[in-house]
Amino acid sequence: MPTTSDVIAAFAYYIGSGGYYEKASAKNLSREVSDFAANKGSANYTYMGKLCGVNPGAWCAMMVSTAVYEACGSDKAAAREAMWGVWPYTSCNQLFDAGLAHDASHYSPWQLTAKGRTGEAYMPQAGDVIVFSDNGTTRTHTGLVYAVDSATVYTYEGNSGNMARKRSYALTSSYIYGYVTLNLTGETPDTDDGADASGIAQFQRWLDVSADGVYGPETKAAAVKAHQRYVNAAYGAGIAEDGVWGPDTYYATERVQRPDDTDDVTVWQGLLYCLGYDPVGLDGSFGANTESATMELQNDKGLNATGIADAYTWARALGSGRPAHTVLKKGSAGQEVRYLQRLLTEQGHTLQTDGKFGSKTRAAVLEYQTAQGLDADGIVGPLTWAAIE
Repeated sequence: MPTTSDVIAAFAYYIGSGGYYEKASAKNLSREVSDFAANKGSANYTYMGKLCGVNPGAWCAMMVSTAVYEACGSDKAAAREAMWGVWPYTSCNQLFDAGLAHDASHYSPWQLTAKGRTGEAYMPQAGDVIVFSDNGTTRTHTGLVYAVDSATVYTYEGNSGNMARKRSYALTSSYIYGYVTLNLTGETPDTDDGADASGIAQFQRWLDVSADGVYGPETKAAAVKAHQRYVNAAYGAGIAEDGVWGPDTYYATERVQRPDDTDDVTVWQGLLYCLGYDPVGLDGSFGANTESATMELQNDKGLNATGIADAYTWARALGSGRPAHTVLKKGSAGQEVRYLQRLLTEQGHTLQTDGKFGSKTRAAVLEYQTAQGLDADGIVGPLTWAAIE
């Protein structure tokens, strides 16, 4: 894994020689210093966007992704591990949410006192990712901390004045939402100390794996595979049953809640046991006890305590966050479109969840965007995703 110094140095490359400028068009998108100021503009075309597959696009997050990727020797798997499973980081919400799942995201002190956030006041460290907010709620910008003193945090940022440059802020600045410590050691959090070994062993027997009462990689993979098998059988998702939690599994995941009585509820109850929560039984019936345990988990993870295990709750339970959403529009197809259609249906729109972005889905998107005061273009980009999830 790279070191903090490696990531800072990779970012500094783009800060040097006058700083990297975004482009007016899809030209001069190389990593060469000679191209940094060529074809300057404000159209959000960048080398970072090209690398991350979102071009043009708001590139502050992708600048962080690029620095981590290069520090990892251009190894995407290593970059993804370093960024808590969300490489490429293309939206300011993603990394903070993933960090929360691993206790690696920290709120800044002013928010703890003025905004009532939970958690401990945090002193940033060089190498932390910094996350900003214009209103204390919506995360709107990001960068990398390269130095800190008793009063000031010093940052490298992309997409700042249409370029990559140095900035600095008072540690108490209301613009700072919080920080994320990168996973540069490859560590993962331990199972909750309060986990019920007998409940885990019962779940392991149900999964047909070694019943040692310890939640480890084998049990986690078997649980994900059982969940994948269920969504394929119940909803015709057609996803790989490989035991790996990825974007397709996230998008195929449907809610489990009272009064569901399915194998997917059994998987959820088993995961609750593995994480130290007690659903009082592994019976596949989502009743009051499973709902209460779900709410406990959600509270501990900083989620809305609905008692409903939606895709994001599943993801956080499995140590992940939201996937990097793509831009969807008429003609798009696949699991992500099905997921969007389910979200729109939950908002009261009548849609067939067929995974095809046709005229009816576009009409529902337009109606939703209008109701939310968004630019009604029928295209589901970062702002629409942020509003609907």
